[in-house]
Amino acid sequence: MSKKDLTRLFDNAFTIPFDDEDKIVFMSDVHRGDGTYYDALLNNRNIYLTALRYYLRNNFTYVEVGDGDELWKNRDFTEIAYAYESVFRVFNKFSKKDRIFIIYGNHDIIKSKKNFKLKQEKCINKIGAKYGSEFIHFINNNTFYEGINFLYTPLNEKFLVTHGHQIDLTNSTFKDISKILVRYIWKFMYGIAGFRDPTNSAKSKNKRTLIDNKLQQWVKENGKMLICGHTHNSYFPDIHEPPYFNDGCCVLPDAATAIEISGGKISLVKWSVQAQETGILWVKKAIIGGPVAIENYLLWARYERDRLRKVEEEERKNK
Repeated sequence: MSKKDLTRLFDNAFTIPFDDEDKIVFMSDVHRGDGTYYDALLNNRNIYLTALRYYLRNNFTYVEVGDGDELWKNRDFTEIAYAYESVFRVFNKFSKKDRIFIIYGNHDIIKSKKNFKLKQEKCINKIGAKYGSEFIHFINNNTFYEGINFLYTPLNEKFLVTHGHQIDLTNSTFKDISKILVRYIWKFMYGIAGFRDPTNSAKSKNKRTLIDNKLQQWVKENGKMLICGHTHNSYFPDIHEPPYFNDGCCVLPDAATAIEISGGKISLVKWSVQAQETGILWVKKAIIGGPVAIENYLLWARYERDRLRKVEEEERKNK
C-alpha cells in the first residue's frame, strides 16, 4: 500500500458534513485489550473512560481513528468484550444519538471483513447468553470505515481522516507477518524480558518520524488536510505548515491525547492524571495545541491545490 491509497480514500470515502455548531473529537490507538498485563490500555482505562463520558455529556461526535481494539495480540473479542464492557456501554449511548464513527487500523483491520460481525457474535455467544451484550449491540449497530471525509460546509472544503498505516509497509503490505510475530513472539518477549516489538512504529522514534514525514508529504503534494493516528506521535501544525494532524494515542504513561473540533476551531488536547494538594487524584483535560480556526488549514489546502494546478499547466505549456 502507498500514498495512492490515501488519494483513493480522499476521492471515494464516506463524507460527513459539519459546521461551526458541531463538536467532534478524534481519538485513536486506544488498543483495548484483554485486561491482563499485556493490555496496553489497562493503566489508562479510567483516563480514557473519563474522556469518553465527558465527550458524551458535552454532545461531541466521537470518531475513533483506528486501532481501537488490539486484535494482533488477541484472536477475537472474547476477553475485550468483558474487560471493556463499560466502554462499549458508552459507545452504545453515542450510537443512540448517531454520534459515533469507527475507522479501523492495522491492529483491528478484521473489522473490514464481511463476516466480522457474525464471527465475533458466535465467539461471544459460546460463553453465555448475556456475556458481551454491550459489545454485540455495538458492532451490530455500527459501520466500520477505512477512512472518512469531513466536509466543512462554510468553505465547502473537506479533509480526510484515516489511521495512517497505509504507507507503513510492515503494517499494511506485510501486516499478516507482523501480526503473527506480535501475537506469538514479541508479546511474550516483552512480558518476560521487556523487549520492544520491532514491528510497532509507535515504539521506534525513527520509524514514527519517517511515517509522519511521509503522511505530511502526501498533504503537501496534494494540497489536502489530513488527520491520522498510527504513530502514537501527536502533532499539531503551525498555520503556515502543511495541515497534517496526528491525534496521538491513549496509551501514553498516565495520559491520552485527542484532537477536538468545536466552534469552528481545532485543538490538540491531553487527558492526564493530576494530583490535588489534598492528595486526591483526578483526570484533567489540557489544551496543548491550538485552538486555531480550521478555515486557516482548509484555505491553505485550497490555495496549495491552486498553486499546484498552475505549476502543472505551466509545465504543459513549456513542453
